[in-house]
Amino acid sequence: MSYIVTLVHNGIKVPLRGTVWAFDMSRAQLFPTREAAQAALNKARPFMKAATFKRAQIEEAAPAV
Repeated sequence: MSYIVTLVHNGIKVPLRGTVWAFDMSRAQLFPTREAAQAALNKARPFMKAATFKRAQIEEAAPAV
């Protein structure tokens, strides 16, 4: 199981990729654990507004078919 960090912006779900938000879910960075996803979100925190950080969510990635 892997995890991604997402944010809903203007009704569109966008994933975290490195320290920036990508606008295509296929570009999402996958993390092996929830803790690794949280660490990546914490690393990206200085580059985003506080409200953006609070709205970010860690969720399970859909399995690849």
